[in-house]
Amino acid sequence: MIVAPPPNRGGAPQAAQPPPDGEQPAAQEQQQHGEQQQQADQKPLYQFAYSKYLETVVKILESEPKFTEKLRNMKEEDIKAGNIADHIDDLHESVFDELTKAKLAEIDRLREEIGKQIEKDGDAKNIHVPDHLDVQNWEKFNKEDLRKLVVRTVSDMEEIDKRRREEFKEYELRKKAEEDHKRAQLDAEERRKYDAELKAKEERHNDHEKLKHPGGREQLEEVWEESDHMDKDNFDPRTFFALHDLNGDGFWNDDEIEALFQVEIEKVYNETDPDDDPKERIEEMYRMREHVIAQMDKNKDRLIALEEFLQDNEATQPNEEKKDEGWDDIAHQKLYTEEELKAFEAEYAKQQGWGDHAYEVTLPPTPVPPYSGGQQAQAGNPPPPPPPVAQQVPVQPQVPQQAQQAPPAHQVPPAQPPQQQQQQQPPQQPPQQQQQVPVQAAPQAQAVPQAQAPPQPQVPVNADKKPVDPGYGI
Repeated sequence: MIVAPPPNRGGAPQAAQPPPDGEQPAAQEQQQHGEQQQQADQKPLYQFAYSKYLETVVKILESEPKFTEKLRNMKEEDIKAGNIADHIDDLHESVFDELTKAKLAEIDRLREEIGKQIEKDGDAKNIHVPDHLDVQNWEKFNKEDLRKLVVRTVSDMEEIDKRRREEFKEYELRKKAEEDHKRAQLDAEERRKYDAELKAKEERHNDHEKLKHPGGREQLEEVWEESDHMDKDNFDPRTFFALHDLNGDGFWNDDEIEALFQVEIEKVYNETDPDDDPKERIEEMYRMREHVIAQMDKNKDRLIALEEFLQDNEATQPNEEKKDEGWDDIAHQKLYTEEELKAFEAEYAKQQGWGDHAYEVTLPPTPVPPYSGGQQAQAGNPPPPPPPVAQQVPVQPQVPQQAQQAPPAHQVPPAQPPQQQQQQQPPQQPPQQQQQVPVQAAPQAQAVPQAQAPPQPQVPVNADKKPVDPGYGI
């Protein structure tokens, strides 16, 4: 049967009386606020409206050896389904009388709560039929009462565990989003210092003694020696269980189990160290407790009985050959994926009004290099226009004398008749090369005497054509 843990019977530590008004330093006020927040975080995890009724029923049933024996041999899925209720028919009538008394007390509580709700709302629209007991039979406790109580408790506890994990995951996502946003607002030098600060903080947190595996023999011996101040070589499982059964009911509840991990927790989390997150400390304790319950709690009632503890070889039997496997704290756990972080940061930026570029690092502007035609051409840009001088040279094929009077670098050969141009140009030459022919031929005009005819553009040598007479033009 899955049950909620009883409340901490030790009670919360009483805070010291504050000094009169006006005499309380600001540091002390801050300390008290931190203590109040810590107490709120450490309140019992499982609290239901029907918790008192649940605890009473569990205590009555577990006081019956026949019932606990049947419970121990049941499968987890049968217990969660409430099938344990089929085994209460053999209980003594006096046990049913106690259970009925507990049920009637719960009904009185429900009537009082319903009356307050109707008075508040003015009607009964928000009143729901309770589903943790049998409302068809108000006079006596029966197996249907137990079945409904188990099923409702299982559902509520699983929902609480699920919500707790989701809230912690969201807390870690929010921390990461705020770090990324802060980093994006810094310049290069400040960002380098901030990254170094985060790295140093992480290294300081991870600089601790190796954690022992929760619920293992070595971890329990460490508690026996350091917390109980007993001789490590004389570890006795039965005595150890009795020392940590604080209320003496023969079971370890959640509070008593979590107390076993304080030595390990303090290796990683220091309450006065700003590098250590108190919320992560609490979640670490919950993780350890869930691990030990899964290891030792054979009947899945979320309590560890003495018999269950003594039968757990990992906890009670020394194993010289098997080395303690240790424990990885939350800092080494992957709590979310990159996709989950990206989606959360986008939504969180909208909630905070940070804009669409809340996590983008702003880089200084890159200097623009001077204009270079060759570089632009290599980058895929269009080539620059021709030099202005070449564009200003007029081409007048009808008056060769003007071309001779121009500066040698700007001489342009006379235009040829269309038929002659086709014979002189090489076949399949791109149009751009045809436009560049006059410019390429201009330097050759410097070596030709002015008495000679205007220079002809260079034509590739063709072996099939008749060679040109070297004395031509003399």
